[in-house]
Amino acid sequence: MGVVSYDQVGIGMKRYLSVVALAGLAGLTLGGACAGKGKNEVAVVPPGTPVEQIEMDPIKITAVRGPDGTHLETYDITELFEQAGAALSAKRYDEAARGYDRLLKEFPDTRFTKAALYNGGLAYQGKKDWQTAIAHFQRLESEYRGTSDAKDALFQMGASYAEMGNWPTSATMFAEILERKDLTADDKIEAFARRGFAQFELKDLDTAERTFQSAIYYFHSIEHDERLETDFYLGLVKYHLGQIPHERFRATPLRLPVKQMAVDMEDKARLLLAAQRLYIDTIKLGNPQWASASGYQIGSLYEEFYDAFIHAPIPAELQGDGNQEKREVYYEELRKRIRILLEKSLRTHEQNLLMLERLGVQNEWRDKSKLSFAKLQRLLDPSYKFEFADPAAAGTETPSPPPPPAPTPPAGRSGAPADEPSARDPKERPVGPERQIL
Repeated sequence: MGVVSYDQVGIGMKRYLSVVALAGLAGLTLGGACAGKGKNEVAVVPPGTPVEQIEMDPIKITAVRGPDGTHLETYDITELFEQAGAALSAKRYDEAARGYDRLLKEFPDTRFTKAALYNGGLAYQGKKDWQTAIAHFQRLESEYRGTSDAKDALFQMGASYAEMGNWPTSATMFAEILERKDLTADDKIEAFARRGFAQFELKDLDTAERTFQSAIYYFHSIEHDERLETDFYLGLVKYHLGQIPHERFRATPLRLPVKQMAVDMEDKARLLLAAQRLYIDTIKLGNPQWASASGYQIGSLYEEFYDAFIHAPIPAELQGDGNQEKREVYYEELRKRIRILLEKSLRTHEQNLLMLERLGVQNEWRDKSKLSFAKLQRLLDPSYKFEFADPAAAGTETPSPPPPPAPTPPAGRSGAPADEPSARDPKERPVGPERQIL
C-alpha cells in the first residue's frame, strides 16, 4: 500500500495509494455486509483494470520518550505548513521561522518547499535577522530560477540588504532586477524606486536623481496603456525627487561678504522653490502617506530658510561684547523682515493637518506637523522671548532635522506564491520589512 522507511528519528511514510488498492481495502472493510461473501473473502479486481495512483502528502511518525514512557507523535506536512502560516500571519515570527525550518528539514523536497522558503524568509525578516532571510531567498532564487517566485525573492533580497544598511549591494541588486524581461509595470517602478533610494542613502544625489527621473519617464510611457496596482512606489519616486533639491538647499550656506550672501540667498531660494514644486507634484498624486510627508516637508522648507538667516554670519562691526546692543537691534530687524517665512510655514502645516483630517490619515507625519504648528505659533507670538544667535557660532551649518519614519509600503509580494499551498488569505500576507528602504 505504501513505502515505509525507518531511521533513528522515527518512521517516515510517504502516502502513495492506488485506486486498485483502495478498492481492495473497501472490499475488506465492507465485505461482511455484501451478500454472498464470507467475512474473510476479499473483493477481486478483474485483470486489466486501469490503475490510478493518488499521491498524498507525506506524514511523519516519531517515537517520543517522555516521563510516562514512549509514545508515537504523528504529523504531516500540511499541518506544519498551516501552523507556521498561522504564526506568520499573527506576527509570531520566532514560531513561524521554527515551523518553516522544521518543514524544510523534515520534508526537504515537496510541493511546499518553494512557499516554505519564501515564507521562512519573511519570518526572518520579521525577526530582523536579515542575513538568514537573505539565505532563504537566495536558495529559492537558485532552485527555482526563472520563475515569478524567484523574481519576488530577488526583490526581498534587495529590500533586506537595504534594511542592513548595505546600500551598494541593494542598489546593485535592483539594477540587475531592472534587466529582467518579466517585470510588470509595478515591478519596474518599485525597482527604480528602491535603486534610487539606495543611491540617495549613499549621498549620490546626481545618480539617484537620474534613476528617479527614469522611473517618471517610464511611467509616462505606459500610463495610458497600463494601470498600476499601487501608487506607493511612484509616490516614493516623486517625494525623493523633492528631497534631492531639499538636501541641496540645506547644504547651501549663507556667506559673507554681503555680495556673496546675496548670491547664496538667490541659490537657496531657487532650490526651495524647486523642492516645493516637486513636493506639490507628490501631493497631487493623491497617495495619502506621501502627501502627508510632502506637506510636512514644504512647511519645513520655510522654517529651515528662517533658521538659515538667523544663523547666518554677521558683519564684523556687529561682533564683540561692545556691540551687543547693535546686534540685538540687527536681529530684531532681521526677524521682522523674515517673519513671512514662519507665517508661510505655519499656513502650510495648517493646510497639511486639514488635508490629513479630511482624509482620515493618522501617521507620524501628521504628529510632526502638529508639533511644528504649535512651535510656530509660539515663535509668531509677539510676547515670545527670542534667544539670539551666538555671534561666535554665526555662519555654522544649521543642523538638519531628523527625518521622520517613512510611510509603510502596501501589501505586495505575498508569502506563498499563488499556485502553491497557502495558509493565509492573500490580503493578510506580510510584505517583508515594514521600514523597508525609507
